[in-house]
Amino acid sequence: MHAADLLTHLDRIRRAATAQEVRSRLILATDAYGIDQVMCGLVPTPATPPAEARKSIFFGNWPTGWLERYVARRYVDIDPVIAQVTAADALFDWREARAPADRAPLARLMMEEAREHGLSAGFALPFSGPAGQRGSISLSGARIELDPAGRTTLALLAASAADRAATLLQGDAWRPSSPLTTRERDCVAWAAEGKTEWESAAILGIAPKTVESHLIAARRKLNAANKVHLVAKAFRLGLID
Repeated sequence: MHAADLLTHLDRIRRAATAQEVRSRLILATDAYGIDQVMCGLVPTPATPPAEARKSIFFGNWPTGWLERYVARRYVDIDPVIAQVTAADALFDWREARAPADRAPLARLMMEEAREHGLSAGFALPFSGPAGQRGSISLSGARIELDPAGRTTLALLAASAADRAATLLQGDAWRPSSPLTTRERDCVAWAAEGKTEWESAAILGIAPKTVESHLIAARRKLNAANKVHLVAKAFRLGLID
């Protein structure tokens, strides 16, 4: 995807007025990669009743039969993708997800059921809320085609969509705790350009460790789960162009 097209899609997601509009614009933006089904929301705690668990969903278009079964049978407790979400900090392929050993047999059965409902391949991106809530956005398609650059683009689009939906549905509770300093904005802006900590340090005339510290501080202030999520939130808030 060309940079101009990516910026257009990010801007459309940022301007979406409802969570369902976010979903539609995300699917439109990722259609070229073979994505046609998405699900985004907070990860419910093990004690959450099924009816309450449904409320943790921001948006999605999973097959209805599968979503109902997933919630009713509390598959979130054995889902290897969700297990990976709680530990990962970047976009990952579902095939990379591993359930705890004691839940592996049930997890394999669950994934087989998912494939029977048309969810055979996908990627997931973790994200975090201001109170430490863990969230996940999953993207699926029958034939997903992603090169390394496409994977980075997909992560940025997914992070932007998750953040916009959370802001629409959670309101002030999802807003950052404090603004970024000038140097933190500089580091985030260069990260958005794809620069490493070493490259950003050379450009800004500071040490790589200092760049890393600024990015960590910015992630904390913007409640971002990872660098991609940080860039997406900074873009939505108008902190970087």
